[in-house]
Amino acid sequence: MTTLAIQTEETPITGLALEEAERCRRRACAKVIKDQRQYFDLMGQPSGWCVVTEKGPWKRSFHARHELDLLRDHLESGHKLVLTVGIIANPRVPMTSNNHVSEVKVEDSCKLPFEKLVVLTAQAKIHATSRLLPTICSADLPPQGGSH
Repeated sequence: MTTLAIQTEETPITGLALEEAERCRRRACAKVIKDQRQYFDLMGQPSGWCVVTEKGPWKRSFHARHELDLLRDHLESGHKLVLTVGIIANPRVPMTSNNHVSEVKVEDSCKLPFEKLVVLTAQAKIHATSRLLPTICSADLPPQGGSH
């Protein structure tokens, strides 16, 4: 099982953000594994996540799983969590509405209008996909059936 190690020196908000990011990533993977016929082209593709933060109305930042230091710095300097996206996609093809699976969690405290959240979600998906490294979803669940 591939998991993200959360160090004990993390601030509570950083730890919570990382836990939610991994939860979203695992849920996206579970969707693909659950419906392998529908998502056949995504089997074996990498998965990742993006956490969106903001400080004030105009400063938003996107953080993928290999940008933990920047995420930590932003959260510790007053950025607020906006949303988290977990995704599984083929990073070698342009993203469309039909060639990826994602799980999105909008923070309860987020007051952005729906239209803005749609745009931020699309940007977060693109950010996460552009930074995908091989973290294969099938390794996240135990083998099914047959002898090994």
